Amino acid sequence: MATTPQSIEATSRSRLFFAASPKATLAALILLFLIGIGIRLYQLNDPPLEFHAERQLRSMFISRGMFYQLFGSEGDWQREVAISQYQGEGLIEPPITERVTSLLYGLVGRADLRIPRLLAILFWLLGGSGLFLLARDLTDANGGVVAVGFYMTINFGVLASRSFMPEPLLIAAIIWAWWGMARWHRQQTWKHAIWAGSLAGFAILVKSTAVFFIGGAWLGLILGGLGLRRALTSRQVWVMALLTVLPYAVYHVYAVYITGKMAGQFSLRFFPAMWKDPANYFEWYKMIRTVVRLEWLLVAVMGIFLLRDRFARWLLLGVLAGYGLYGMVFIYYTTTHDYYHLPLIPVVALGVGSVMAVLISHLNLGRPWSEVVLAGAILIPLSVNLADSVMELRSRDFRADVALAEEVGALFTPEEKIVSMAPYDSGTLRYWGWVNASNWMTTQDFALRQLAGQNIDTANLFSEATAGMDYFLVMNFDQLAEQPDLQQLLQDGYTVSAQTDDYILYDLHLALSH
Repeated sequence: MATTPQSIEATSRSRLFFAASPKATLAALILLFLIGIGIRLYQLNDPPLEFHAERQLRSMFISRGMFYQLFGSEGDWQREVAISQYQGEGLIEPPITERVTSLLYGLVGRADLRIPRLLAILFWLLGGSGLFLLARDLTDANGGVVAVGFYMTINFGVLASRSFMPEPLLIAAIIWAWWGMARWHRQQTWKHAIWAGSLAGFAILVKSTAVFFIGGAWLGLILGGLGLRRALTSRQVWVMALLTVLPYAVYHVYAVYITGKMAGQFSLRFFPAMWKDPANYFEWYKMIRTVVRLEWLLVAVMGIFLLRDRFARWLLLGVLAGYGLYGMVFIYYTTTHDYYHLPLIPVVALGVGSVMAVLISHLNLGRPWSEVVLAGAILIPLSVNLADSVMELRSRDFRADVALAEEVGALFTPEEKIVSMAPYDSGTLRYWGWVNASNWMTTQDFALRQLAGQNIDTANLFSEATAGMDYFLVMNFDQLAEQPDLQQLLQDGYTVSAQTDDYILYDLHLALSH
């Protein structure tokens, strides 16, 4: 076919800015990754409490218990406490990050909380490399660099990617699964099919909620890219489907039906009655605004429709459809837990990268000021994101929380049994204070159970919770004020053993006589 002036112009436009030079692309990526690493290493030694502390503490208990189980000395009271706390956490998803962390603890000889933070950062960076490859394949190098810039600097992502939670590994696994799907669609070989299915299966194994983002992507790819009839007759599609569901299916059978450790995982999860309240959709909107901001999501949707390949548009539209279904199924959590929306970050990054790739391809960069304007359009929002992240990290200091937990923990012997109402669901007290305490529920915990139709009787619950216990510790005075029935039971029923501005300790053996 003869080359036309229009095709020459289109080709030249596609070779502008980063796309004009592989060296420029590499330099930009190195800079973005170094920036991403630098901001995430800021205040590396801080206690990991700045982002959903209760959820991070769960992983901290599990990894420390695993470490002591593998490397601790028999008869050591701390070993017994750590293992007991670990076993008390139960199973939600496979403890992949926690197991790797415990092994690394073994290498250094102690539970060093910088290790899981560094692991989380590493996982996020791996996700960034997959994101660039995917964005470059769907757009061009310009889109890839911009997508990585957004992904590395967005404020919520900076905080989340330092956290000791499954999410950093989950996001990386989802991104690589999408990359595997796109690569298979372009080259439908058995090698690419096995890789695509395996990567998708691993993402769901990391955390089962990934099924919405993986299943949605598969559905979009099949309906918009391959066609249903062709998919149903493709042996590769059936093998990929098997590889996608098999890892988690095996784990589910093991954890629910063989060991029973995950049998309670599906309680207090589904609240379809919340679908009827319009206020919940406003809360959902606020969560989106917290994680990616609505305007970026709208730009991303536009970018999805600008993608040059039909299968790419359908793949990402399938992801958004999966996100919508996910939000409805877990509506309580999507309206109360902002980190449930983390998978939006790579979706929005891809969409923003697509918009910028199209914009750059239509710009006349021959004028002296044009490249400066374009660089500013990219660098200014990235710089604002970084500044927001630094300010948020600097504004918090949790060393006092750790010191208080250590101080209060020293009041008790390992044999004493405590019921506690303390910050972070008593997590800091249990972790740094080495107290094997039973946590008294918060008003939010009670509200969740009432939403599920459970009736809570404070007096009966108190009798059950304190049976055989030695002390009731109150450190969260705001929560105590919000539970007047409990406050009255304690004040009218038991002697105060110790009291400071930070805590009140009730001796459950010394009941007041009336």
